[in-house]
Amino acid sequence: MKTFNDISPFEGVYSDFICLKNYELVTVVRTDGVNIEQLSLDEANELFDRYGEFISTFVHYKPQNVSMAIPVVMTPFVSEWKQRFIDTQNDPNLTYEMKQLVASYAFEYQQLETDIDTSVKAHFVVIKEKLKQPTLEELRVAEHRLNEKREEIISGLNELLSGYDCTSRVLNGNEAAHLMHQFLDYKSSIYHNK
Repeated sequence: MKTFNDISPFEGVYSDFICLKNYELVTVVRTDGVNIEQLSLDEANELFDRYGEFISTFVHYKPQNVSMAIPVVMTPFVSEWKQRFIDTQNDPNLTYEMKQLVASYAFEYQQLETDIDTSVKAHFVVIKEKLKQPTLEELRVAEHRLNEKREEIISGLNELLSGYDCTSRVLNGNEAAHLMHQFLDYKSSIYHNK
């Protein structure tokens, strides 16, 4: 049986970046989506045209656009229900049926959290920078170049999405590693929240 590390293309985390086994440094920018169904046909076409302009402006950076389902993080909510269940066990004023009802809710929410269908669609822009050599000095040079690329792309994204109340943010190294885990092994990634 292969482990996640066996199939994973990444070597580790460096600052806000992922280091790949093929000596590339990767950064991930998460951006909100636009509900196109809420737009008129002209507004949707304008958005597509602006998106095309964005892509053509930054094509030389070879950005990868990834949209994927990610699990809904329900851990705090589920934890509250588990605590509520524990509290009901010590409450003499509650009937057995009421305690069972609380237990059923806690169980149902825990099942929902680990259900593959309980997910949301998220959008990411991934950019990379190749290291010329696997040295610390070259890593720092690649980090500098990738920071410049990332800032330009974020600026372009913010300009593209300025009229749609959307934001972009850089994933830190651990978030990006977790995202890669979700991409490669969605089912088990549900159990390894950030």
